[in-house]
Amino acid sequence: MEIIELDENGLAYVLISIKPRERHIHRQIPFKLDTAAGITTISKKSLKQLSYDDAWVKNNTIIGPIKEVSSAGRGYEPAYCVVLPISTIQGKSLKNWPFYIRPEDDRDYRNLLGIDILSHFDFSFNYRKGYVKMNPIHDSYIDFPMLPNQSIDELEVD
Repeated sequence: MEIIELDENGLAYVLISIKPRERHIHRQIPFKLDTAAGITTISKKSLKQLSYDDAWVKNNTIIGPIKEVSSAGRGYEPAYCVVLPISTIQGKSLKNWPFYIRPEDDRDYRNLLGIDILSHFDFSFNYRKGYVKMNPIHDSYIDFPMLPNQSIDELEVD
């Protein structure tokens, strides 16, 4: 079980370890825990820090642009889906997990940890004491979900 302190705004940031494109050492990227987000999103800025440039994103987009990513108070925005090769969260493997890339703007919370990943954890908030507890459920890996607009027949199974 991990205990994550809330920041001064009452927000929790969870680290996801992601393998950079050109290096073997994973880097930890903070994601805002967002129980209202259905999917996990990553910013272009974070991808660039991991050496995943615009050309890589263009060549590795699985789905996009889609208009299924809502932004509080802004309606729907276009997003692209890319699969990052290896990442982990609290010891659980997210091998070939889809991350959605949202447009950049002046907000700093574009890395959102959504319910697609959070549903594999038990978590509880204690706002008075300023923390959230997260505990992984079941196996040491998280199953690859079906992507939007994808039927079960389109999934490759090893």
